[in-house]
Amino acid sequence: MAKRITFTLIGLLIVFGGIFGWYIMRQYFMKKYFASFVPPPQAVSVAIAKSDTWQPFLYSVGNLKAVDGVEISSEVSGQVKAIYFKSGEFVKKGQALVQLDDASEQAQLRDISAQLQLAKVTDMRTKKLFTQGATSQASVDDSSSKTKQLKANFENISSAIAKKLIRAPFSGKIGIKLINVGQYISPGLSCASLQSSHILNVQFTLPQQEVSKIALRQEVLVVSDAYPNLNFKGTITAIDSKIDESTRTIEAQATIENIDNKLLPGMFVNAKIFLPAIPNTITLPQTAITYTLYGDSAFLVRLNDKKSETGQELGTVSRILVKTGEKRDNTVVILEGIKAGDMIVISGQLKLVDGTSIVINNSVKL
Repeated sequence: MAKRITFTLIGLLIVFGGIFGWYIMRQYFMKKYFASFVPPPQAVSVAIAKSDTWQPFLYSVGNLKAVDGVEISSEVSGQVKAIYFKSGEFVKKGQALVQLDDASEQAQLRDISAQLQLAKVTDMRTKKLFTQGATSQASVDDSSSKTKQLKANFENISSAIAKKLIRAPFSGKIGIKLINVGQYISPGLSCASLQSSHILNVQFTLPQQEVSKIALRQEVLVVSDAYPNLNFKGTITAIDSKIDESTRTIEAQATIENIDNKLLPGMFVNAKIFLPAIPNTITLPQTAITYTLYGDSAFLVRLNDKKSETGQELGTVSRILVKTGEKRDNTVVILEGIKAGDMIVISGQLKLVDGTSIVINNSVKL
């Protein structure tokens, strides 16, 4: 019985000794391996921080309005006798657009014209007789007064006839006609819309804290989603005299040239107001910056004057805190932490920590 127990203990010692011995030997070789292990360099893309002149903008949205725009209407009522324009065509200032029936006024004008002609002859005859002492001063005054009265009536009827012919108050593009020949129209009824669109006003609003940044003749760039590849330049021509109490914004107006009359009044547009350019501004691609709650950072590259087997430059990185400014497209302004000429990682940051070896590979474009 004692021999069995002895053999059992010896067997257990051999088994457990082998297990613990294998574990200790494995740990030894693993420590030896990692002590001499150097991780391969991580492939990253880099960019050089540039010092350039930065053009800041104020951004807003606005509406287009014609410098001259009106609804064509009549001052008097009447039946439409003729329409002299086609929908959508360009008309010139003073061009006849709509003729109302003026037959009655024309007849009155002919009657008044005949009476006026007779009154003038009578007035001349009376004055001649007065010089000869053949008539009284009262007759001269009466004939002169009648002539003036008929002349005033003639001018009144002529004015009424002129109002029956609607003319273009300015040159521009006329819209779709809203009346037809034979239709009876009342004063103020719109016949068509006339817009002078070769020059347009852009009305936009800005928050009150931006009031000090805008001024008359300041340059503005306007873009419409109807023509996303076209830029329309203009200048600020008016700034409102008060702040809107409900929105705390101020309204401004810019005037732009409408290239080939592409833009139309009433369009929605985006406006960029140019601010004074800032020289010596450090800029980088936005992908170079890692944004976190505790601050923004980037990886600064330090080359070690070595190259990989494929001829790519090698180096190490260190994380630095940065302060960023305005962002536009894929570019960000660096206010603090990076100077011009610094080499910064712009892709591959997720696999980097302080001191990581890197190999520069800019063949893959972002």
